[in-house]
Amino acid sequence: SQASLKAMAMRNGSQQAQSPQAGYRPHGNDNSQYQPEQIQPPTTQHNPFGSAQTTSASSAANSSQYPQRRPAYLLHRDLVIGRGSYGQVCIASRGEAEGGKTGKRKKFACKCVMLRSDPKYIAKLQEEVNVLRELRGHENIIRLYDVFCVDNELFIITELGRGGDLFHLLTTHPKHGVTEAYAAKTVAQMLSAVAFLHSRSICHRDLKLENWVLESGKDVWSPLKLIDFGLSTHFTPGKRLSRVVGSSYYVAPEVLKKSYSEACDLWSLGVIVYMLLSGAPPFYGRTDEAIKASIVNGEYTFPHELFRDVSDEAMAFVSTLLSYNTEYRYTAEQALTHSWLAANLEPDQLQRAKDGARGAHIRSESMQNMQM
Repeated sequence: SQASLKAMAMRNGSQQAQSPQAGYRPHGNDNSQYQPEQIQPPTTQHNPFGSAQTTSASSAANSSQYPQRRPAYLLHRDLVIGRGSYGQVCIASRGEAEGGKTGKRKKFACKCVMLRSDPKYIAKLQEEVNVLRELRGHENIIRLYDVFCVDNELFIITELGRGGDLFHLLTTHPKHGVTEAYAAKTVAQMLSAVAFLHSRSICHRDLKLENWVLESGKDVWSPLKLIDFGLSTHFTPGKRLSRVVGSSYYVAPEVLKKSYSEACDLWSLGVIVYMLLSGAPPFYGRTDEAIKASIVNGEYTFPHELFRDVSDEAMAFVSTLLSYNTEYRYTAEQALTHSWLAANLEPDQLQRAKDGARGAHIRSESMQNMQM
């Protein structure tokens, strides 16, 4: 399974790099070796998207929602944690020394994008920012702190997941997969975040191991955070989506057939759970075309050599998500009621995930409250 995971890493290398923090490894020393660049948000926030601003995003550019004086960020362009066609994601810092320690400031992830006069490109960026703003407050979704434009370069400042992503955790794990207890705890947080997304009529469309990062680099049991909303979209219940997006291995068969709903996210989660438990993907091939053909075929197995230590309940749980027929595929909220999770989680942990799925304790916050 380690060989298949390494093959995935090589085949999907370019895709993984496009995630804001995908491939970001746990680190203890992320201090820049070069002088950081100071970026100063405008004193009075102007429209960060220029003339392409739409009504739906107008609140994001309302200058009255921003404080008059905003501290500058220190951008460490040499500390790159993600690259893609849009630009790159670097580490930024700001504020007083972290924990009172000399030389350590609070760190963020900063997505740097050069704006261009392409309405579709601008609309895509707007959608990503709007989604991040709508989802603020859920403990398993990366937090948006700031968004502004300086000299035609857009800066999207988010929380920094310092513990690395789950793909890295799995590829460095000495055995096939992780324990069921760890998988269940992880999956409950994923389901909580996805249920919350769907309750806000948002479909992520690119759920994969690389897009889940650990909050802390010191504890693998630290909270999980969902990142990279570049392919996410708002949906209308009952209306089918058709744009083929997503990553090899994880994409749902109905997406490849160009007619799908938010249920595609649950298929992707099924692939993730399968991989967490076994260390290998359920659908594979030597080329992207072969992988997609395997997915469209929809047949998968639980090889004994990979699942010999995995319970029947865990495999049954995976099957509720990897249901080819979306009518029988569990929703995120339904999956949170499965007996496998109840058997592997403390009652308060499971209840916390269910509360998060419903958006309990999450209050609407203005852009002014986004500022540090």
